[in-house]
Amino acid sequence: MSRPNHSHPAPNRQQGVALIVALIFLLLMNILAVTALGTTTLEERMASNMSDKNIAFQSAESALTAGEVWIGGQMNKPVFDPAVTNDGLHLPSLSAVQVWEEPTGVWSSTDVQSYAGMQGVTQQPSYIIEDLGSMPEDKGSLLLPTNYKSSGKNLFRVTARSSGKTDTAVVMVQSVYEKRF
Repeated sequence: MSRPNHSHPAPNRQQGVALIVALIFLLLMNILAVTALGTTTLEERMASNMSDKNIAFQSAESALTAGEVWIGGQMNKPVFDPAVTNDGLHLPSLSAVQVWEEPTGVWSSTDVQSYAGMQGVTQQPSYIIEDLGSMPEDKGSLLLPTNYKSSGKNLFRVTARSSGKTDTAVVMVQSVYEKRF
């Protein structure tokens, strides 16, 4: 019985192409892994910044509500005296820059009302209240004499400012509150 003659190439004739292809694939996989890691890190930072902004917003909203509750609880109209500098009550500024727009002025001084009790913020939120004046009531009563008119509505601008977990996220919110005294 004769055996078929199979010719096999000699081992010294291999070129090593498989090694080069494997190294190229390894390099491509490394580049993909580094890109995915960079994207994940960026998304992590964006989520952290959004969380920080949300904490600052919620904190500022709570201070704004505290200012509105304070006005609502007053039986008589508070005195907005410019000589008193630590009560957080202000008259509107006649200049182009409002008191709440000052970047280092009022918010870094004691001329604000702090709303303590917030956890997870770098500094407690604070608020100021400005007296915007009163709007006279131009309508009378249907039941009382026609010359009777109420004293009108008093308008107050409440501005609250807060930071988040870091000082880089700062949120300022405002509302106009109306109350009759």
